[in-house]
Amino acid sequence: MDRIAQWISAFDFGSKGRGFDSHCGRGGGYDLKQDQPPPLFDIKWGDLLLNPDPDNILAVGLTGLLSWASVQVLWQLFVIALAILVAAVKYSFIAALLIFILITLL
Repeated sequence: MDRIAQWISAFDFGSKGRGFDSHCGRGGGYDLKQDQPPPLFDIKWGDLLLNPDPDNILAVGLTGLLSWASVQVLWQLFVIALAILVAAVKYSFIAALLIFILITLL
């Protein structure tokens, strides 16, 4: 909670006596490196994978499960699209053959 409070207080210019004029000044422009709040989500991927904290293990496991499920859904969509394409080509060929037979019989 302390980190979120720091992040929110970084945007509270009125309580610290600072305002728009103190940041922009007469030099023209806002200094982007001045008074930046700490990042809200400080993710360190090395710690996430190597730290045996149960929360990290659960997060990595759930991320892997979500990735696996999305790959499965995409694979099923690809197979269904291919089946539809093959059926369309097959029935187009059959329709063309039947039209050819009908024309030759007339």
